[in-house]
Amino acid sequence: MNFKRYFKTDQQLILQIQKNQSLPINRTELMIVTVSGIENNRLIVNSPYGSDVVDHYAIIPDAVIEITTDVMGMGARASGRFEKKVSSNQFSLLLNYDMSLFQRRVKKRLDCDLGIRFSRGAKTLPAMREIWDKNLKVLYGPEAPLIFQGFHTCRANISAGGIRFAMKPPANQGDLCLILIHLDDSKPPVCSIAEVAWSCMIDEEAATTGMRFINILKEDQDRIDAFIGSNK
Repeated sequence: MNFKRYFKTDQQLILQIQKNQSLPINRTELMIVTVSGIENNRLIVNSPYGSDVVDHYAIIPDAVIEITTDVMGMGARASGRFEKKVSSNQFSLLLNYDMSLFQRRVKKRLDCDLGIRFSRGAKTLPAMREIWDKNLKVLYGPEAPLIFQGFHTCRANISAGGIRFAMKPPANQGDLCLILIHLDDSKPPVCSIAEVAWSCMIDEEAATTGMRFINILKEDQDRIDAFIGSNK
């Protein structure tokens, strides 16, 4: 199989660990990387999340990793495993020969007013994951009622995979944020690490920003789908 047909330098890929006993099964955890090089079935990728991301993201030799990307207007999917750390922000994957194309399922989306709290996060994904874990413990602990204070209502477009709303710049591609979303469903706010996928300046004070949820509870993704369904 000629993987160079599917992977090009600087192409963006989404990695998701499929089998790893050390990761909770009730979470969606993604890593966004870019292609540095490809030779036979060895894929070299760059991580934007800091120098220690390989060590902290639980990418270990026995983990099965799903790699997805866009090719020729279709989704492309392959599996692989972590091979080795190449440099502080690069690592290599060994791809299995199971490349396939698929039609991406369009996620249900909704334009609505939502209560949102977000903070621009630490520069590294490992640090953000620690913050996310701490927030989840608080949200489902005795202090949870306090979390409903301080939400700012704004116009947003939301799906189980991400959210779009206007925020104060800067909003640079790859920036990480911790975001809380109040769905008004008598449950704790949705809590996610979100990565800026794109932004468009409205004026000097605001930028429309699209964010991808890269760390989120699967239960919260189901809640978002239910919220969209009930407000259509």
